[in-house]
Amino acid sequence: MQEAFVRVWQSPRTPRELPEFRPWLYRTIVNLARDHHRRRIRWAKLRLPARASADPARLTEQAMEVSTIDLAVQSLDPREREAVYLRFFEGASFDEVGRIIGKREGTARVLVHRALRKLRSRLTADGLSPQEGSGV
Repeated sequence: MQEAFVRVWQSPRTPRELPEFRPWLYRTIVNLARDHHRRRIRWAKLRLPARASADPARLTEQAMEVSTIDLAVQSLDPREREAVYLRFFEGASFDEVGRIIGKREGTARVLVHRALRKLRSRLTADGLSPQEGSGV
């Protein structure tokens, strides 16, 4: 659906009146759905070599790391979690983070800095040492 709206928005031929716009949007959605199914059929016909099975010990270790990281993030207060999410997962600048959470840019910087310090401390205590330059 998002792709359909983006394409309709970007197209210079998109009708501006509602009676013409609605069928145009529906046709775009139908065409994108058909394209998607065609691609899936083509990929299904490809004979790709089987991937080497993953090491079960490594998969278990990764799952434990993810749950530890999740618990560490959940230990942050909601404002800190929101600021970290906006900064690192949405790629927002500190100015944007501040505007979204209703604080000044400097406050957003301090909030993210303190949240990262808490995460670093919690992960180190849990036996995970953050990598240098990872931002955590």
